Amino acid sequence: MIIIGAGLSGLIAAVLNPQAEVYEASSKENQSHRALLRFRTAAVGDAVGIPFRKIKVHKGIWDGDKFVQPNIQLANLYSKKVTNGLHDRSIWKTESVERYIAPEDFILQLIDQVHDRVYWNASVSKLDNSKQTIISTIPMNKMLQLVPFKSIEKEHFSFQPITVRRFRVFNSDVFQTVYYPNPEVCTYRASITGNLLIVESVNDSDYENFSLREVLKPFGLYEDDVVELDKVNQSYGKIAPIDEDFRRAYVEYLSSQFQIYSLGRFATWRNILLDDVLQDLNVIKRLIVSDSYTRKLEKLK
Repeated sequence: MIIIGAGLSGLIAAVLNPQAEVYEASSKENQSHRALLRFRTAAVGDAVGIPFRKIKVHKGIWDGDKFVQPNIQLANLYSKKVTNGLHDRSIWKTESVERYIAPEDFILQLIDQVHDRVYWNASVSKLDNSKQTIISTIPMNKMLQLVPFKSIEKEHFSFQPITVRRFRVFNSDVFQTVYYPNPEVCTYRASITGNLLIVESVNDSDYENFSLREVLKPFGLYEDDVVELDKVNQSYGKIAPIDEDFRRAYVEYLSSQFQIYSLGRFATWRNILLDDVLQDLNVIKRLIVSDSYTRKLEKLK
């Protein structure tokens, strides 16, 4: 088995498939996940042998200079900000919830478990004639360039690059998220996870400046309360839905015709959490067995 992509989905798949080799187009140094990462359950941590911490997250919407309740206008402003369209987003759900968090070095721990099976700087240029079973985390719009889908017109993919800034918060152990629907500021969400502040913004180039002071205000913090750790740009930050019939048909086409099984948010082009990766991996395992059995029957005919 081959796994393409050493992001979180690919690495989880690699840990759970100890014979698989992993091919990643970028370098090991570039593999890090800095955007907000929470889980609904501890199942992923249990599966890969990395303990998660159970926490309670409190959420709020900051509009101008006060906290407000979600409404249609704010939800639409937020959606347009992160997807350039109107779609239901998480801003509607501001009630406190129980979640599980992984260690900050979660992806590094996963890499350490599979390090001898990962090939870095190994890009893939052709897949439609592979003789091996493949689990792919390649974004669907990129996969279409490798394995065209001629039976249906090419779908339009809309996605928004994001910028992620991380800060260390002094003397902090809280779990909070603030949404910023205001279209005049680049930040759309900021979260404190323990003593780590993660600030997510849409493409900075569309805005004159980034104001840390304005981001910190709803948390009751000041610039002296934090120290900046790093800043990264992520090409695939937020994705907008595509035609569901097309999405399903292409995923099925890849698996049935080429033994390529799509895994993760971008490969399946749907807004899922990493919790769903475990369930999808179980589905993939069943499909692999089923498809293998079908191919054997066809050879006997």
